[in-house]
Amino acid sequence: MGYRVEVFDKNLKRVGEIDEWISLDFTVRLRQEGMWQLLIKAGTPQSSLIEKGGGVVIWQEGVSKPLLSGQVDTFQKYWTKVQHTGPGSLYIGGKCHNSLPYRRLAFPSPARPVAEQYKSSMPSRLVAGKAGTVMYNEIDRAMGSQALPDRKIPGLDLPPSDLGIPMFDTLRFDVVGSKLEDWCERRNMGYRFIYNADHQQIDVEIFQPRDLSKSVRLSPELGNLREYIWTLNAPKVTRVIVGCAGENLERYYYQKVDSASEAEWGLQIEQFVDRRDIQVKVDRATGKPTKADSAMTTEEFEEAKRAVEEAADDALKEGVKSGNFQIYPIDTDACRFGRDYFVGDTVTVVVDGTEYSDVVREVVISVDDGGNAADVSPKIGEQGSGEPLNLYKTVYEMQKQLRRLEARM
Repeated sequence: MGYRVEVFDKNLKRVGEIDEWISLDFTVRLRQEGMWQLLIKAGTPQSSLIEKGGGVVIWQEGVSKPLLSGQVDTFQKYWTKVQHTGPGSLYIGGKCHNSLPYRRLAFPSPARPVAEQYKSSMPSRLVAGKAGTVMYNEIDRAMGSQALPDRKIPGLDLPPSDLGIPMFDTLRFDVVGSKLEDWCERRNMGYRFIYNADHQQIDVEIFQPRDLSKSVRLSPELGNLREYIWTLNAPKVTRVIVGCAGENLERYYYQKVDSASEAEWGLQIEQFVDRRDIQVKVDRATGKPTKADSAMTTEEFEEAKRAVEEAADDALKEGVKSGNFQIYPIDTDACRFGRDYFVGDTVTVVVDGTEYSDVVREVVISVDDGGNAADVSPKIGEQGSGEPLNLYKTVYEMQKQLRRLEARM
């Protein structure tokens, strides 16, 4: 299945098509800024099509809407005497149109310029309503028809939306894109800014992702998984000792043990947490906790004891046993990204007899010089993120299924 690249100018008018390149790489992300990068031979008519203010639209054969569109923000000349000889090569790249709300701040008083924000009745602004309506209003105030004249983005088509559940929030010079991302994440919604070739404008789409977990399945047996890796990690801490206030022999120590993990892994790993700020000491007559300060109220003492337990829980949670798995799908005739599923959709991965369903959050695509996909790599769930989910239970089931299979063999 092929890909093609069209070019628009700073007025969003189509100016041509690039059909000869060395490489094309782009990333489509859910509720975030995607990116694109085109490596093309310098000094050719096609290399001069993309100008400052303009950008690209990336199409996939058989799909009615572009996968990604966005303005250029980088030109880089590249020359070597070994590979990129002659006139050299040109890297041209940028972010997708989802970057537009990340370039805008939510003014406390959107109808007033910056110099008049002091006239606002409140230091921050309350927004409330259905999530889709709140998103529509905020985009419109920041860059649409309700925006100040110098903040309006020409060629933006923003239809009203009443999707989602009721919500409220407060705004004070927040980055609009970050707020949209947060609102959508909490309410299972999505949005995208995408070029409309028929009307030569940028459409804003607010949508609710689809649950395709029954129809889009990825597994080695179906031939649409190139590789998968699952990992189980033993706990880093199984016994936490919290030391509170009190001096020398009057200091109170509290221990909490993860007995289940110790039994499973056969490990005992202790960690000390110094919490001298918690005003609890030991009663040497009974060994029980007592007030470190006689002026403490009963309520304050009970809160201090809860803080001790929370400190232990936090340390155990940080060092808890963990599991994760990475998958590397491939496009097949039966299941293709863009045509059969998109970012935001929920799909199912079947590994070693265990099913796991989650959201497609990002897809990285590399296209060769013939316009054919060299690599399509979706990231499902929190795979590849800085804070991956702990999928210990799921991966543990994968291990059990694998052992059963090995036993039968």
